[in-house]
Amino acid sequence: MEKKLDWKRIALYGLLGGFLVVLSYVIYFGWVERDMTDFRVDYKAGERIVRGETLYRVVDGHLQYKYAPISALVYAALALLPLATAEVIWHYLQLVGLFAAFWISYKCLPSVEKGKWFVIGFGFLILAKFTGREIQLGQVNILIILILTLMLAALNARQETAAGVLWGVSLFFKPYALAFLPYFILKKWFKPIAAGAAVVAIGLFIPAFYFGFHGNLLVLQEWVGTLSQSTPGLLAVADNASLYAFLWKLFAGNNKLLFDMAFIFLFAAIGGAFLGMMAVGKKRALEKPETLELGFLFICIPLFSPLGWYYNYLYSIPAVVLLLNYVKKFPPAWKYALVANFIVIGGTLREIMGKTLFRFYNHNSLMAVNYLLVLVFLFYLRLRETSKTQF
Repeated sequence: MEKKLDWKRIALYGLLGGFLVVLSYVIYFGWVERDMTDFRVDYKAGERIVRGETLYRVVDGHLQYKYAPISALVYAALALLPLATAEVIWHYLQLVGLFAAFWISYKCLPSVEKGKWFVIGFGFLILAKFTGREIQLGQVNILIILILTLMLAALNARQETAAGVLWGVSLFFKPYALAFLPYFILKKWFKPIAAGAAVVAIGLFIPAFYFGFHGNLLVLQEWVGTLSQSTPGLLAVADNASLYAFLWKLFAGNNKLLFDMAFIFLFAAIGGAFLGMMAVGKKRALEKPETLELGFLFICIPLFSPLGWYYNYLYSIPAVVLLLNYVKKFPPAWKYALVANFIVIGGTLREIMGKTLFRFYNHNSLMAVNYLLVLVFLFYLRLRETSKTQF
């Protein structure tokens, strides 16, 4: 018998979709349009590469373009449009990419314990403040997260070459995904490494069509110089919520030796915990172990990046989706601690905490502590798994 269409559900989804489109449009013109600072930097880079002009200029100051030259080609297409139009398009692309990253992360779960709307809905609420700032700036992190969650899905499907291509493409924007290179080596996944290296090599060469071979080499040198010049002065600013910034603010002003020791200890502890998770995985079969293991490494991106801005913790999407899905697997005390930690992550807003407490939390990069705890929950979840059950 032919299945009838559920017109009521179709109409409901249509109305909901229309409402969200209108709401996002209102939010854009009421709040986002006035900023989009980072997108405007990228838009300008798109204009420059089309004209064959250098991308990296000292006169741009703090708003220098900092991504690989080929990434400017992504923005070149948008730069053919008026800025106002390009900003609206990028705004909606970010929203679609964000939803897709949550959806793909949910589809990569080893088993489904909670409904998708519960997981995605609460995941969005927990990470809403990061999303808000990311979209307000018009940053590129959502695009990178989408690419990397697609890489995760490809690895789950054992499509290693496709995963490597996606991994390489993500490196055109920011070098964050290099955090996965040791993991690939430990897993003996050499196809992703080879495919990613080939993509990067091709990507570094392509801008020569705009700059010429010699000009492209100069642009690459300027790119490397821009990265090294801009980083040191931003390590201790309030919005830097990396582990490095947290320890720097805690120790470096008074005792550099304590800072070095604490950083080395935490790095070794986190690395040891990750290796322990992988060792357990070799002894006990687990479907889609990459979801948990890569979710762990996704969090290490903002934790160990020298400039881990607090909105970079959007990279925790796969880990948050995983933990929300398996929240019932934790004993009561652990479950309450997990929920409390998520409340702190999502609720540390000036409007909730007040100006003084918010400034203390933000200035001391305490977000890093919250995400150290998230790593602890992931580690516990992995060790709790037995050979007969998934987690």
